[in-house]
Amino acid sequence: MADIYDRAKASAARMLAPRSKGGKGLELSLLQIANGEYDPETGTGGETITTFEGSGFRENYSLKDIDGSLIRQGDVKILISPLLLDGADTPKPTTQDKLLFDGETYTVQAVDPWSYAGLVVGFSVQARK
Repeated sequence: MADIYDRAKASAARMLAPRSKGGKGLELSLLQIANGEYDPETGTGGETITTFEGSGFRENYSLKDIDGSLIRQGDVKILISPLLLDGADTPKPTTQDKLLFDGETYTVQAVDPWSYAGLVVGFSVQARK
């Protein structure tokens, strides 16, 4: 029998699922960029980009929340489903990850996981163009 936390995760996943699957969200891509080792011959460090296909919902910040330093005009809050489109758990976004959402590319500025008793049931991400 699923406990209250598992049900909360399933409820968030259903709500944030793409509209084509009955949810309120849209499909998105989370691009996590990892820096590789520095190559002295080329003078560059290798970058590895891992793409995760998920879904989420975009909200605008209210004017009272925009302070000009931490939250700037144009920043958005993207609520990300705890499950990817393939059913796997969504990895925690980190600052400087990229989000491709609704035809726009955003950079993750801050992440606030929704965590209940250690179980992540979604992410609230501050994102900037």
